[in-house]
Amino acid sequence: MATKSVKAGDLTVSYAETGHGSPVILLHGGLATQAMSWGSVTPLLAGHFRVLAPDSRGHGETNNPTGVLSYDQMADDVVAFARAVGAERPLIFGFSDGGQIALEITLRYPGFARAYVLGGTVSEPSPAYIDGLKGWGFTGPGQVDLDQVQQAFGGFFDAIRVSHRGNGEPEYWRALLPQVATLWHGLPSYSLDQLGNVSEPTLIIMGDRDELGGVDQAARLYRGLPKSELAILPNADHAAVMSDHFWAIVVDFLQRHSGS
Repeated sequence: MATKSVKAGDLTVSYAETGHGSPVILLHGGLATQAMSWGSVTPLLAGHFRVLAPDSRGHGETNNPTGVLSYDQMADDVVAFARAVGAERPLIFGFSDGGQIALEITLRYPGFARAYVLGGTVSEPSPAYIDGLKGWGFTGPGQVDLDQVQQAFGGFFDAIRVSHRGNGEPEYWRALLPQVATLWHGLPSYSLDQLGNVSEPTLIIMGDRDELGGVDQAARLYRGLPKSELAILPNADHAAVMSDHFWAIVVDFLQRHSGS
């Protein structure tokens, strides 16, 4: 995909774009980038949709003037980005942090999107979620055990170091990790009443062995969101997004709600 940049709010957002049709915005997970996330996905989508894949605030080639990350701000970023690139009533796919951002958008901007996909997304900082963060080495707000992160993430840790250079600063990733730790440990708890106000069709898709969410969190979202569909992938953890089965379900949902 061709990489571009656009001014959106206080950010210069780096993004990739390909395809034609109804717009689909792809929101990557925390500590990933669009380039790390969607290489095998865009060929599935580009024949049907205008695919827009931004780097989130402070990630990849998108800047972060505030030095702080929060889901409400990142939701505002996505809406500003969509308006800047002329993506009206987009479909929004979010995975992991991208799903958390998408969930914030559903609540902050009713009617903004045509439909949502929430992959590996949770609605509250459950004990399993907090234990999962600590298992990855994100031990508390702003607190990171680098050795543990490296052990837990393996090759992904090396990709983080290479992909987040903050305007040419090779050690920027060291500042980003504590910001992400604060973001993750500050996850809001959404009540069923809040979720009940969401009017857009929403697909909730989760691996049955997801370290941060799993079946219980997926079911809570399914119960709370009035126009939701639920897909549980068997024998799949937080990396379920990498499976062909995952994307077959997602593409089917997006096509049904594209409006074309």
